[in-house]
Amino acid sequence: MRTHHPNRNNRPAGGLSKYIAFALFTLCSLLTAHAQSLLTYHVVGDVKLYVQGKAVPLTMNRQITMQSEVNIPYGGKLELLDEKQAKRITLKSPGRGTVEKLARQGNNTVASLSASYVGYVKKQMTNKGLTSKQRYTDFATVTRAIDSVAETKPAPTAQNKPQNSLASRFGKFKQQQQTKFENFRDKCNRQYAEFVRKAWEKFGAEPPVPQPVEPKVEPVICHDTTKTDRFLFFGKKKHREARTVKHNPDELAVRSAGAGPVEAIHEVRLNNDERAYMDFPFEFYGTEMHVRLDESLRINLGDITPDRVADALLHFSSKAYDNLLYDCLALRKEHKLCDWAYLLMLQQLANQFCGEGTNEAALLMGHLYCQSGYKVRYACAEGKLYLLVSSRHMIFDKASYYVDGERYYPVEAVDAVLDVCRAAYPKEQSLSLFIPDAPLLQMPVDSAATTRTITSYRYPDFSVKVKVNPNLIGFYDTYPSSFINGEFTSRWVMYANTPMDADIRNQVYPSLKRQLEGMTEWEKVSHLLDLVQTGLEYEYDDNVWGCDRTFFAEESLYYPFCDCEDRAILFTRLVRDLVGLDCVLVYYPGHLASAVHFTEQPGGTFYTHANKNYTICDPTYIHASVGMEMPEWDKADVTLIPLQ
Repeated sequence: MRTHHPNRNNRPAGGLSKYIAFALFTLCSLLTAHAQSLLTYHVVGDVKLYVQGKAVPLTMNRQITMQSEVNIPYGGKLELLDEKQAKRITLKSPGRGTVEKLARQGNNTVASLSASYVGYVKKQMTNKGLTSKQRYTDFATVTRAIDSVAETKPAPTAQNKPQNSLASRFGKFKQQQQTKFENFRDKCNRQYAEFVRKAWEKFGAEPPVPQPVEPKVEPVICHDTTKTDRFLFFGKKKHREARTVKHNPDELAVRSAGAGPVEAIHEVRLNNDERAYMDFPFEFYGTEMHVRLDESLRINLGDITPDRVADALLHFSSKAYDNLLYDCLALRKEHKLCDWAYLLMLQQLANQFCGEGTNEAALLMGHLYCQSGYKVRYACAEGKLYLLVSSRHMIFDKASYYVDGERYYPVEAVDAVLDVCRAAYPKEQSLSLFIPDAPLLQMPVDSAATTRTITSYRYPDFSVKVKVNPNLIGFYDTYPSSFINGEFTSRWVMYANTPMDADIRNQVYPSLKRQLEGMTEWEKVSHLLDLVQTGLEYEYDDNVWGCDRTFFAEESLYYPFCDCEDRAILFTRLVRDLVGLDCVLVYYPGHLASAVHFTEQPGGTFYTHANKNYTICDPTYIHASVGMEMPEWDKADVTLIPLQ
């Protein structure tokens, strides 16, 4: 049976109205969704909103849409709450455009939120006392309010009601000790803050200590092939005198003795809702890290005065920040961060929370570094707050300030007269530039680093493949060149004594050990020596970097070029790790080589240190065998630099 379909022209008049109404409703729904209201709940820097083409400051608590045009300045940040979709839009890459467009670019993100977090943000927006919305005139009021918040503790049950038992008495004793600790740390912080109010003096910058300029030394190719045969060369020994660098044992000991808080930092227990909204992620050299940090704890310092700085430090010393400090110390341990790496991690955290280069970031960073046990001095000039840190080592090419007989270096570049706060904190220590362990940083998932094959010329079957983490290289790129005890040759010790990165060890060492298996000490060292001599390409630092620069072992495996000191550092690292033999660096004026202590000394030139003979091994004397010294250095003065 055929069904009749009415013609459009025969459609009832009411049907057209319904069709138009439905279309308009759909269009309005789409437009409404597209124009979903966004709540501005955090602004860092001079973020602009464009209203009818005119730029106006974008302030907190203002409603905008995905089509609103904004401009994010360098170092600025904008966080928006999409309540309906339960999303957080974070814009931190510099640029101008609509929110919708910027959200898809660079490091900008859109993250899902829990219902409790959305409710928390809305509640904070109605809080007139919200820290990040104020320009404080009385930090003490805020401090008292935060200090009055008690820890969340479980209600007594039949199982945990106090009992007159050994366990309950121990619990009471533990609580008394905890209270004693809190009183002691609180006392330290309040005394420190009072000193901060008064102890400001003007200090001029000390000129930077320039890094010594070494003459260029070209790599030398050994053409005397008869001497490369161990059996022809064996037995011919030549002893040379050398000066030995003597390091202060206390300086070397700091490699494994990091600074610590004045007392142990304990966690403050949180309920489920608090844990949900206190997770603050930040990035450190490509590695995502998390700390517990409440959005409401951001501050705005306003004008920099001694009283304002002191009050802000009291604010940071409250219980509300204890979990943040606890987490930072845990990250230091988890990622094996040396003192320098820990300083940079705190800088990244403070910049990403408070805004890059802001006074608030400098103060938060300084507080965390001070509370972690390090010597910190605050300074200011023309309304800008600076952070000065004390170093056990003299840093090349960086201005410094002498405060109470110690040299302090600014974290940010500054070379001017500063008002410096001389306030000291109990048990504080200077940072050490030794690196006890290579930091554990994530390898980028989409890493552009390629696998590199390094092959020995003399032993073509002896080779290794390696892929170096570019995030580790990025960190090492920041490492300042320094020296200790007034001995400039000690600058290479920090590089040479740094352990190889765990990921590189896992990639490279098993293969090399298999290839070296069954060889004598001489054969193992000879293979490693030729691998470094011929598997790496030599180039002057000036031609590549425009200045002298020393590599960590991983950097020589990463970059296409390296020079004499880089080769000596890599070679001695491999020999110590893979063959288990002691090494020293051998410094000639303008050139760095190395020497190895063999169980049975082979032939060739050797030096004596601590009643041990060290046979010369020069990774820059191409094709030269163990024991062969460059002819041009045969009469030169020599300095031995012991390694651990």
